[in-house]
Amino acid sequence: MKILGICGSHREESNTNKLVKKVAEASGCTYELIYLGKLDIKPCSGCGACMMNEGQCSIRDDMDQVYEKLLLADGLIIGGPTYFFDLNGSTKDFIDRTMAIFYRGVGTPYNPDMPWLGDRPHAGKPAVLITTVAGSGHMRSIETLKYAMGDCTKMNIVAQLAEVVAMNDVDDMPEVLKRADEAGKKLGAALKA
Repeated sequence: MKILGICGSHREESNTNKLVKKVAEASGCTYELIYLGKLDIKPCSGCGACMMNEGQCSIRDDMDQVYEKLLLADGLIIGGPTYFFDLNGSTKDFIDRTMAIFYRGVGTPYNPDMPWLGDRPHAGKPAVLITTVAGSGHMRSIETLKYAMGDCTKMNIVAQLAEVVAMNDVDDMPEVLKRADEAGKKLGAALKA
């Protein structure tokens, strides 16, 4: 089973990215981590070209290399830090751009009566959602992730971490690492079921 971990912070060793990696390791499954800070992913322009061209996005950037990895993933971990009381921009841009895979003829229809909403290739697949914050706004970020990955993408959310870490390092927070370990084990179990 292959897990794709999306590390949404632009600091490679950030608390969010560390937790994505910890969950992936604890799953006991094969995984690949994608660091959004190393990629050039532009915001969605809302042009609708993907809807009319079999899921081909009109924007040519590093998202092209991510689409196939997304479609091959059996499970997903997505982590984005909380900036200004919601999910950071890079993670949200990534989520917006995943809409293109809804129009590649893969997966179950979002709603058979509304074919213009496309298909959901990740419907029922397990996911873990992660956000960290110094102060507050983390619950809003988790809601953003839950709506995108659960309600819209139809994934099975097996765990979520919304951690207030202040100015600490998660490596020095055993209770946070324990929750990440438990989330990874849940993800692994869901994939092996």
